[in-house]
This record gives sequence, structure tokens and C-alpha cells, in this order.
Amino acid sequence: MKYLWYILILELFFSSAWSLNLFAEENYRPLIADRKASMPGDLLTVIVLETSNAQTSADLSSGKNIKAALTAGYNKDKHEVEFGLDSKGRTAAQTGRNGKIKASLTVRVKEVFPNSTYLVEGIQTITINGEQQQILLSGIVRPEDISPQNTILSTRLADAHIRYAGNGSVSDSQNRNYFYKILSFVGLV
Repeated sequence: MKYLWYILILELFFSSAWSLNLFAEENYRPLIADRKASMPGDLLTVIVLETSNAQTSADLSSGKNIKAALTAGYNKDKHEVEFGLDSKGRTAAQTGRNGKIKASLTVRVKEVFPNSTYLVEGIQTITINGEQQQILLSGIVRPEDISPQNTILSTRLADAHIRYAGNGSVSDSQNRNYFYKILSFVGLV
């Protein structure tokens, strides 16, 4: 019986040295707290609401006004023939671009920086009637800008890179063919 007490006392003292802590503070997430993105691999929904206005466009409107007059004269007394050419030209072109994108895109936290900001990146591909559209997004997020619903507006991203591109018949129709480009270069259209 005496040996049993010694084993029990030794077990009590030395068992605490071998026990493992199941609580890791850096990975702790309470069960009742909001699930906001905070670690690499976490997902975050970005609500993209962007509007841009510029002075270039794929829809080109141009107008040309060229007048030319040919004059000819004959002097009977001196037997002279005169020819003259008078022309006036005016060319004007006006372009404009208004861009607006409205989307919701889920991105992934790629990296957590020492100042507790996150690098997020994501891509969304949508295909509608053979027209493929892609939205690529990356930027830096502050944790305090993330809502309780785990969303953030695109206007709150630092160093935001938002790319919207499409491939298909609609996108191809905006690209002019070589015949049109040659005629435009010569000035016939």
C-alpha cells in the first residue's frame, strides 16, 4: 500500500509536466463570435461597386467635312487656260467611356502582414451564352473594415486591382478588323 501512495504522488507531480495545452491563442476562435476572415485560407466576400469616367471609348464617333472645288477659266484674248483647286477640310472625333461594375466576389486571404492587414486575391469566371467574363481582384484589407457578415466594399481595399475582361462574340465585335483599320488610317471612314 505504501508503494501505491508513492506512485500516486509521483504521478500527480510529473503528469502536469507531460500534459499538452489544447488552447492555442493564435488560432483560437470562439464559438459564438462572428466568423470574420482573419487567417490565410479564410474566405471574404467583396462587394464590387466601381464607377469610372474617362475620355476614351471603344465606341468611336467621328465626323468629317471636306469640300473641294475645281475652277477652270479661259481667256480668249490671251489664249490662256487657268485651273484652280480650292478646298476646305475639317475633321473632328469625340470619344468617351463610362464604366460601371457591380458584382459580389468571394476572395481568399493569401497572407497576413505584421500590421494585421490581409492580402486578398480572387477570381470569378462567368459564362453566359458563350460569352466568358472574368473578374480578377486583389488588394489589402484592414480587419476593422470587414463587416460582421464577413463582407467588405471594394472601395475599402488598399492597392486594389480589379480587372474585368470578357471573351466571346460581344467582345470580338468591339475589335475592328484590318480592312476597317486601313480605311480609317487612309481617312475614308
